Amino acid sequence: ELTPEAMGDRLGLPIRRVSADHFGYAQSLGGGWAISIERQPVGDAGPRVDLIFSPIGEGRPAATPICTPDFSQFTQELERMGFKRQSSYGEHGRWTYDAFDRSGAHVAVYPLVAGGGAVCVQMVLVR
Repeated sequence: ELTPEAMGDRLGLPIRRVSADHFGYAQSLGGGWAISIERQPVGDAGPRVDLIFSPIGEGRPAATPICTPDFSQFTQELERMGFKRQSSYGEHGRWTYDAFDRSGAHVAVYPLVAGGGAVCVQMVLVR
């Protein structure tokens, strides 16, 4: 079970507790981006850990600060770890994310399509 203390020790960061089951950390990365990692309950499905890169402000900053590793590198590593991949599509056949499953774990990786055809990781949800 992931606790605020364990998360803080592992990341070496001060963890903010929202409630007994909801806690995490956020900070600015520079270049117009922020990062957050949080653990929260999600209905009957149990807890989920979210890693999210968010633009700061109204603009659309260059994705350079969040594109290492890029989407392909990140998802290939999940496949090397034994996760089976399946892409998910939304309205009008638009690609929304890739899901990765193996016994006892589900990971959803959401892309950010950046300039020049680069595809970065914008969000990772782990259940």
